[in-house]
Amino acid sequence: MDTPPVIRLSPPAGRALLTWNGKRLPAPLTVPPAIEVERSGATGRNMLIHGENLAVLTWLLANGYRQRINLIYIDPPFGAGIDRARRRRLRGSASTRLVAVPDVEYHDTWEDDAYLQFMYERLIALRDLLADDGSIYLHCDFRKAHLLRCLMDEVFGAERMLNEIIWFYPSGGDGERQFNRKHDTILLYARSDRWTFNYDQVLIPYTPRQLARFRQADEHGRYYWNVNPRGERVKTYLRKPGIGAYDVWTIPIDAALVRDVGYPTTKPPALLERIVRASSRPGDLVLDCFAGSGTTAVVAQQLGRRWIACDVNPGAIQVTARRLRRMPQPCDPASEGFTIVQIGETTPAPRGEATIRIVRTDAQITITVEGYASPALTTVSGDLSDWRCMVDEILIDPAYDGRLFRPTIVDAPQRRSALVSGVYTLDRRTTGALLAVKIIDVTGGEAWTVAPKDGETLTF
Repeated sequence: MDTPPVIRLSPPAGRALLTWNGKRLPAPLTVPPAIEVERSGATGRNMLIHGENLAVLTWLLANGYRQRINLIYIDPPFGAGIDRARRRRLRGSASTRLVAVPDVEYHDTWEDDAYLQFMYERLIALRDLLADDGSIYLHCDFRKAHLLRCLMDEVFGAERMLNEIIWFYPSGGDGERQFNRKHDTILLYARSDRWTFNYDQVLIPYTPRQLARFRQADEHGRYYWNVNPRGERVKTYLRKPGIGAYDVWTIPIDAALVRDVGYPTTKPPALLERIVRASSRPGDLVLDCFAGSGTTAVVAQQLGRRWIACDVNPGAIQVTARRLRRMPQPCDPASEGFTIVQIGETTPAPRGEATIRIVRTDAQITITVEGYASPALTTVSGDLSDWRCMVDEILIDPAYDGRLFRPTIVDAPQRRSALVSGVYTLDRRTTGALLAVKIIDVTGGEAWTVAPKDGETLTF
């Protein structure tokens, strides 16, 4: 039996040392196996990885990604002392009804020592993956920001700290026992002294009122006369079309997006757009190993970057994949499509049950979903006679090869008020010997079957 390969991580680079009980450098890490399970799009070069993130980072280091990642954004647990249970909305006319699922989707209860060791090991691995001109954005809040900054100083070096960004979001509750907590902290560090920063991509444009002051120009059209705050008349040159971006960002939380995506910690795309535009170039590789609802991957795809996203939660993989499948395919072949990969031991999605009927003619095959049931929804009150209110998406691979699921029919409505069709007609000439159907429900349950194209009614 072959011995699995191992990966050794580099020691920290900084001098400031944070101490906690049980602190230790990461031991050599065994490289886990990887299985490609699903592909969307023509090339599938981007990777959506289901797996525990230290195992995923180990696999990446062993498979050619060391010092190849240009930009890393992570939104790790905040240590909020909350274990979030799944809460999902039904679809269609029942979309206002929340469904509670007994499984915990997101654990965020930590002792400080365990939390710091958890982050320490992952930050060292992330630094080893980061390219020489790369940078990392670590998203946190008041609970752990002070500890994580010390940890980043130790791993990357205090001299590599570029910014402490404040993300202000003016919405939400109104507390009465302290000032309202309305900001998160994003720590920006570089790998070396030659990081990427696209200053012109994040300029704050001048307002029409500001531009109106540029009236009196020299023979090259370069300056205007201005009165400074001391009342002095000075010559000022217009050198650029705006002002450099500040380190305080006012970006509202997109409540409608959070509701439609169905993931409570969904970040607004505007936040990730600013990060990706500022610190990467088209074709660069972006990594998020705490993917959550997948906003990093969605924005990277929109902006023509390659990306890798991973999460241990099967629900996060489902939500991210659904958002990506709904996107138009980009023109850039380097960014087209994605592959879902399982690395190491993973938790499977809960099992659902469905009934489908296949009707054949010489020219066509029609697949009709006649019913769906999920154990997690058996206690839900109200009318569930239309099974479609329980289903988020239906995926069909009309030419399944028995190994890699390649859905070419994707029925995944974005709005919660919309329902899947449930009836799908295929050109018989484009089908293979096997048809594969996957149904994903609002609680994250899945039903999956493979059937001959000349099969009968199936329950699975």
